[in-house]
Formats: sequence, structure tokens, C-alpha cells
Amino acid sequence: MVDENMILNALLDKYEASKSLVEKCNRRILLKVEAMEEYDIEDFEAKTLFHDVIFDLEKEGLVLYAWKKHEERKFVTRNLAQ
Repeated sequence: MVDENMILNALLDKYEASKSLVEKCNRRILLKVEAMEEYDIEDFEAKTLFHDVIFDLEKEGLVLYAWKKHEERKFVTRNLAQ
């Protein structure tokens, strides 16, 4: 089951492993959602729940997302930490 903390922790882990932490630069942190094991493309309900969590995080101003080209509402390509 996916929740906001899981996504934010994945973004934070990626940030902490990047050079952005050391160099203090304004690089965006990309998270490939389709590569995450919690993102099950075959399970419609799980995928919809995952999308809803991402939408909620964006409403809170914590992440930005983009859809894969020509796949709106099917695949999220990235989450960007602000």
C-alpha cells in the first residue's frame, strides 16, 4: 500500500544520495515511479491510489509531477521535489 510518507521518503533518499546535498545546487530530484515496486501498472486500483497520493502531495506543494508523453492518467513519469 502506498502512502505519502513512502513517496516522500523515496524522494528524500534520492536527494541524500545525490550531489545536490553536498554542492547545495538547485537540481531537481527525479523519481521514476514506474520503477518503484509499489507502483503496479497491472492493478488499476493500486495505480489509481498511487496517482491520488501524488495529486495530494502536489496540492500540498511538496512535489510536482508530469505524465509520460501521450499517456496522460496512465503513467506518471516523475515527481519533482521543490
